[in-house]
Amino acid sequence: MTILLFCSLSLFAGTMADRYWLMRAGESDNRNDRFSDRMKALMSIGFGQKRLLYEPGAGWMHVGIFAGFLVVSLRTITLLGRGYDPHFNLPFFDGPLGLIYAVVKDSFALIILLALIFALYRRLFVKPERLHLSGEANFIIIWIASLIASDLLGDAAALRLNPASHEHGFAWLSTLLSGMFASSETDQVQIWSNVMFWFHNIAVLAFLNFLPFGKHFHVLTALPAVFLRRLTPGGVLEKMEFEGRESFGVGKIEDFSWRRILDMYTCTECGRCTEMCPAYVTGKPLSPRSIIVNERDQAYHLADHLTAVGKLKGAGKTAVASTLIEGQDRPALIGEVNDEEAIWACTTCGYCQTHCPVMIDHIPNIVDQRRHLVMMEAKVPGILQNALKGLENNSNPWNVAAAGREDWIGDLEVPRMRDKGQADYLLFVGCAGSYDSRNVDVMKALCQLLNEAGVDYAVLGTEEGCCGDPARRVGHEYLFQMQAPQNITTFQKYKVGKVVTACPHCFNMIANEYPDFGLENVDVIHHSELLSELVDQGKLKLKGGEKTKVTFHDSCYLGRHNDIYEAPRKVLSGIGGIEQVEMDRNRREGFCCGAGGGRMFMEEDIGTRINHNRIDEAANTGADEVCTACPFCLTMLGDAIKETDRSEKLRARDIAEVMLENLE
Repeated sequence: MTILLFCSLSLFAGTMADRYWLMRAGESDNRNDRFSDRMKALMSIGFGQKRLLYEPGAGWMHVGIFAGFLVVSLRTITLLGRGYDPHFNLPFFDGPLGLIYAVVKDSFALIILLALIFALYRRLFVKPERLHLSGEANFIIIWIASLIASDLLGDAAALRLNPASHEHGFAWLSTLLSGMFASSETDQVQIWSNVMFWFHNIAVLAFLNFLPFGKHFHVLTALPAVFLRRLTPGGVLEKMEFEGRESFGVGKIEDFSWRRILDMYTCTECGRCTEMCPAYVTGKPLSPRSIIVNERDQAYHLADHLTAVGKLKGAGKTAVASTLIEGQDRPALIGEVNDEEAIWACTTCGYCQTHCPVMIDHIPNIVDQRRHLVMMEAKVPGILQNALKGLENNSNPWNVAAAGREDWIGDLEVPRMRDKGQADYLLFVGCAGSYDSRNVDVMKALCQLLNEAGVDYAVLGTEEGCCGDPARRVGHEYLFQMQAPQNITTFQKYKVGKVVTACPHCFNMIANEYPDFGLENVDVIHHSELLSELVDQGKLKLKGGEKTKVTFHDSCYLGRHNDIYEAPRKVLSGIGGIEQVEMDRNRREGFCCGAGGGRMFMEEDIGTRINHNRIDEAANTGADEVCTACPFCLTMLGDAIKETDRSEKLRARDIAEVMLENLE
């Protein structure tokens, strides 16, 4: 046993040291903050397997295997101890606790075996499209089954040799299996017990050494990855520091942080991220899983180089490490390892991140590569250039004169902050509400509702600039960091305490990303939440209209990224005559309109249009209207209705327009 443990653990330690130094080749990343929050995430998402509980079938199968492994691992430790003392037991396991464990262990052993049979059946017969149907996975399933079977059969033989054992009957499955040896000679049973003992221990230690070389490395890295996750909302991008840097974004593996390399190690290749990715579903070259796997494959291909770089960085020899990095010949990360079209296809909808059971950050990974393309290589899709020019010159992606930002108001009674000096709410109109004719109607409807309810609000008018979302999501971080401070300075000038906006992109930016740039003590609320509150307070009274069937489309930046699902539905449910019907993909499972991640200002010329896919689903509900609470979604859904010749059967409206029409 000593020889076995020394050889296997020495080999494992060497392999893990190599993986550690490879990871250290990445950039620094501080994940030492908010320990209690990290522990909560570890318990609920890591040990509690929260994200897999949403998924019946395969999700529960993995939960069963994971929970079983935790239980059975205590048995493996016991067996290793019995390599030195045949009567070894864990502390306190000689009494009642040990008997309880015997019942639980055998029960979970059966659960694991049933789960493994189900897993093998899925891979051999069902063959779900999202899975990588590799021989390695089947081999691992059989390997794990052999570990459980050898433990049970070894226990069964031990119980036959010692019928008076206090575990007899409590280890119920092993007791049943011990009947296999009823007619066997004692010597034969003893041989069987010894063979199962050594087979199990050797197989466990061999399995441990195999893990770092395949996709099942996640067995070791998943829990650390969850503990070291980002604690900000999924749609938030981290602040990029420009001072003292010569390159921006990610153009090679070493530009990723060490935490992103941990993501590569941890990817299970389960395909949940890709399964309902709007780009993938509609025929674009983007597969979130492939992005991570491609990067991991290149990291392993460059393992010797990256390990050397990691050791140099660990020793503080950054200049030598930089020279080594620059001299390394390799395929381009963007263009050869990852498809450049795939990098631009992402809508940053967040489906991948919210469905990944091991908390991989696909969106920051992709946006960092866009940053490299835009700021280092000046590679920008042609159709996007006008939007970026407009953001730079006029602080709006429509490239309309900045002086016209409050022209939408017309004769409507809308107070300006420059006249009032202060207000309970700053209504942040946003670029769509200011310049897009369809969304101007929404903003007017919202202002009429606020006026009717007597809300103390004001707009910035020409003092407002773009929130910066389009620039940041397409990778032009420098342009974004020119825009955000201007708005923040204006907020501070008027001592803004509360902001309300009808745009989820503005909402996410001001609430979650502006604080990194100095915005403090400002509450941000979405117009759906405020309107819902005003109805509850009796300040807006709704009447019943004609009977209408309505389906609500969840904006990704309102729902998945900020967990606001019920407020807009509550607004609609307060209107008599409206019957709400849900699309199959709703709330957490909602499907993107196709406009996020700067795609609002790019063209879709590969595969089918994402907004067409979504409007087909809306039409299939039999609804008369598809409602939303996002200007980008409204535009995309409205365009899809026209382009699919459904204008006579279906219309798209914002919840504010529906409320105004049904105001008592």
